[in-house]
Amino acid sequence: MTEKYEISDLDCAHCAQRIEDAVNKLDGVECRLSFALSEMKVTTERDLKTVEKEIKRIMRVIEPDASIRRLS
Repeated sequence: MTEKYEISDLDCAHCAQRIEDAVNKLDGVECRLSFALSEMKVTTERDLKTVEKEIKRIMRVIEPDASIRRLS
């Protein structure tokens, strides 16, 4: 399944790339994060709530002020 998320309060493209790289290291998760569009697209067959928690944990470490909100 693929879900889209809005990213808020992401300060720089470098942090966006670090978040994307870290999320892509999660087992069974593909991520594309667009800093310009403030969107993240996540594809996984895993439990979405679990994946979202892991993404939020990653974001807290890299960019504590940033947040995500599911669009679909």
